[in-house]
Amino acid sequence: MSPLSLHDLLAETRALLLDVDDTIVDTRGAMVTAGTRAAATLWPHREAEHEAMAQRYYDDPQRWFPRYAAGDVPFDHMRAARLEEVATAFGLDVPDGGHVAYEEAYAPAFRAAQRLFPDVPELLSAAERHGLPVGLLTNSAQAPTTVKLEALGLADRFDVVVTTDTLGFGKPDPRVYLEACRLLDGEPHRVVCIGDSLAWDVLGAQAAGLRAVWLDREGRGTPEQVASVRSLREVTAALDGRFGPPSGDR
Repeated sequence: MSPLSLHDLLAETRALLLDVDDTIVDTRGAMVTAGTRAAATLWPHREAEHEAMAQRYYDDPQRWFPRYAAGDVPFDHMRAARLEEVATAFGLDVPDGGHVAYEEAYAPAFRAAQRLFPDVPELLSAAERHGLPVGLLTNSAQAPTTVKLEALGLADRFDVVVTTDTLGFGKPDPRVYLEACRLLDGEPHRVVCIGDSLAWDVLGAQAAGLRAVWLDREGRGTPEQVASVRSLREVTAALDGRFGPPSGDR
């Protein structure tokens, strides 16, 4: 744990706001799996490099996804630019119609590769038994977010889902956190944001007046004075410690 107490952080909590990608779902794994399949469609003669191409697409070295999240470029433009960057890095060209072919191969593979992290159901169950609404706040668009939730059978599980489509931009703009709190009917200082991005899910949330927990699954560590956990099970345990075990019928 960081210097902040998780127990104290969760005191007076009235709602949870979760990130999606690499917080509740393994987006990195799904994107690399789908990207490997899609790269094979465009460049079948470079089989040994398909996974590396997919990893580079995920890593996004030119930071196209943050530009999309800021509302600076459209979703389709962001996706095409990332593919062009991968092609250039590997000394290739995107063939005519390649962007469409890539997406057509990518989409079904991405849906099939969706995986929920095993510590998520326990947290959702704890929130439900303790009467805490749970919202999602993601910098992804509505369409791919819907794909993820439907593939995992969670389309109707969350009280609120805020994507970049909601306001036309995403984290770390303070307005998206406040919009999520408004939809959750929670005062920002009583909403806890949890996610894997220190910049977007913790520092951005804190700047907007929310409480925040950094999900540091890889144990990277940080000099920032923020609460961090390696697993969502730590949050589940803290919630159960705060509220006590579920009571029986009264």
